Amino acid sequence: MKNIMRRWEAVLICMALLFSLFSLRTAEAKDEETLKTIFPVHVIHKTGDDKENFVIVIMGDGYTADEQDKFLQDAKQKAQGMLRWSPYKEYSDHINIYAVQAVSNESGISVYGGKNADTYFHVKVYGKAASFSNGGDEKAKELRQDLEQNYLDRGANVATIHVLCNSEGSYGASVNSLFSFSTNSEDNEDGMVMAHETAHSIGGLGDEYERYTNKPNTSDTSNPDTIKWSKMLGFRGIGVTMAGTETAFAPSRECMMRWLGQPFCEVCKMELARKLNNTDYVSKPAEIYVSNPEISIPHSKTGTLDRDSEKYRISEKNITKANNTDLEFRTVVQNLVNREQHLKMSFQIIGADGKTVKYQEEKTYTIPALSNSYNPDEARESLSIVFSDVYGLSNGDRLDGKVINVDTGEVLATDKTAEQEWSRVNIHYQVKNADGTSALLPCADTATVYVPKNSTYILRNPELSGYILAGNSLNQDELKVTEADTDITYYYQVKSDQPEETPTITPTVTPSAVPTATPTATPTVTPSAVPTATPTVTPSAVPTVTPTVTPSAVPTATPTVTPSAVPTATPTVTPSAVPTAIPSITPTEAPTVTPTMAPSATPMQQKKDLKKTTNIVVVVKVTGSKSTSNISRSVKKAVKKALKKTGRQKKNITVRLKSKSKKNITLKLDKSTIRFLAAKKVKSVQWDRGKTRVTMSLKKIKKVNKRMKKNVYLQVKKGVLVTCYTRR
Repeated sequence: MKNIMRRWEAVLICMALLFSLFSLRTAEAKDEETLKTIFPVHVIHKTGDDKENFVIVIMGDGYTADEQDKFLQDAKQKAQGMLRWSPYKEYSDHINIYAVQAVSNESGISVYGGKNADTYFHVKVYGKAASFSNGGDEKAKELRQDLEQNYLDRGANVATIHVLCNSEGSYGASVNSLFSFSTNSEDNEDGMVMAHETAHSIGGLGDEYERYTNKPNTSDTSNPDTIKWSKMLGFRGIGVTMAGTETAFAPSRECMMRWLGQPFCEVCKMELARKLNNTDYVSKPAEIYVSNPEISIPHSKTGTLDRDSEKYRISEKNITKANNTDLEFRTVVQNLVNREQHLKMSFQIIGADGKTVKYQEEKTYTIPALSNSYNPDEARESLSIVFSDVYGLSNGDRLDGKVINVDTGEVLATDKTAEQEWSRVNIHYQVKNADGTSALLPCADTATVYVPKNSTYILRNPELSGYILAGNSLNQDELKVTEADTDITYYYQVKSDQPEETPTITPTVTPSAVPTATPTATPTVTPSAVPTATPTVTPSAVPTVTPTVTPSAVPTATPTVTPSAVPTATPTVTPSAVPTAIPSITPTEAPTVTPTMAPSATPMQQKKDLKKTTNIVVVVKVTGSKSTSNISRSVKKAVKKALKKTGRQKKNITVRLKSKSKKNITLKLDKSTIRFLAAKKVKSVQWDRGKTRVTMSLKKIKKVNKRMKKNVYLQVKKGVLVTCYTRR
């Protein structure tokens, strides 16, 4: 009878240990985040799926490890400033912007014939233009691929990269559709230079003060019938004017591509809108772009100043100016998809009494499909309704012009669109805690989306890498925006299914429930699963306990006990409480309890089981007050000691660094230590810093080390990510 009771005690001990492991892992999962990219990635502006939105990535050059907070602030400031300019503004809900925290060894950038800074991308300034040197573009492409494979929503691509240089010099450039550059100069404080340079890369636009004529907004002819923007002549100040030489021509003298601080002209806005909906990067593009309509009296079709065209623009304030002349309601549209669009223009003038319709006309148009992206003019049309010889207009009369999608009935634009009031929808990202509270995500900034006031905003529920969307503050899918500012908060939970390594050990416990039965306990270590305990006990069957344990909690193994023997040592477990510590059982010693350490156990195995794989967590305490600590020697020593104890067993080794300091210290691993860890089959390095645990696979560390061929430094950044970088 005593043997039966003791064996039942053993079963209860196993169950209690499993439940304690479950509680431990649940708590740890909330704070643990595995860095999956070469450098940390920060969300500057995300409103929807990366496949559906146009993805812009900002990479910093000349920012050291200590200047990463400055880089994020600079990137945020430039990006938010850029989105205030039309047409980025209109598409702010369909643009995602990320910042990659590439770390340079020296601050600043190189200047040809002057300073030679050791920076990550080796950006160098030649005159007033910045560009890559020494293979910097290949590094940027590698980070782009890393982002697409390990961070962005599945299937998404980076559309363009903007390199923000840590310099106050007035430099900038765009080398192709993928790369553009700007600095922290005074004229880029609100993102104007970034808006200009990315317009080169995204829209393929040219500088309107240069001699080149091979861009959509530059021409080698002034012939109004053959010029590239002939369908837009006379519309909102678009005409023909000289560019950088007498043989180069541009559509406007007031445009961001000619003068910083000026809005983009209508030609540039349309081309940018077309490229922001490029189906190579955007899976759900807008179907059509409609320029803001205008109502005007006759004027020159080649006039080039928007403020001049205002002299001829008619509104309800100066409606009597249209008497005894023609009055035109006009817009220019660009089809953005390979499908015909059907539009209707409606224009009427209603008397001051609100009833009398003085003039009225409707026209329908078929807009050709955009079948050739290299010839967008074929899918571009100027739409117009003209009232001839208008008379009898008086103050108080009302103008009513609309552009309508015939197939859907949606009003796409009106004569009031250009002067419409804008509202800001501020999108916040918060992580939900187990206690029901929430806190701002440190890896994401507030995104501001611009929408017309009194319009309906559709919530798009964006996913964030490493998190699961848990809802929003409105508990609805759309919102009528009536205020100048509206706030929406998306809530997330930390993903607890980040896979690490797959251990293969399956230790067993075999106590006897009755003299004729042999219960077993078989823990199985499986990543990404939550520990469960499922006991089954019948008088004639074998009771089983089958837990599933995630590898971030130390694998537990229990002693092998034969049916006819009782374990030599049995920890006492109170049935009404879960033990706060898990016994550590070594192959040759009695079980011991270590209440202040993470649970650790090594299975008792027979000689024939020596080749099974066991999981070893090597704990290295990080001490010292310096900002950078070289842990190479202590890591080697701890790993060697652990290997000596386990002998010839196969091992999955994790090095766990523990530090109680709240200082944001940096840990150094030299090249020889990385080679040593690789030779000893170490799988990953973990860092416990306070309540936060971060994990990085040794494979990732080796990748960074191989690329830079120098020492590797590890850093916990804002309690969420490990910064992995190298110093020369």
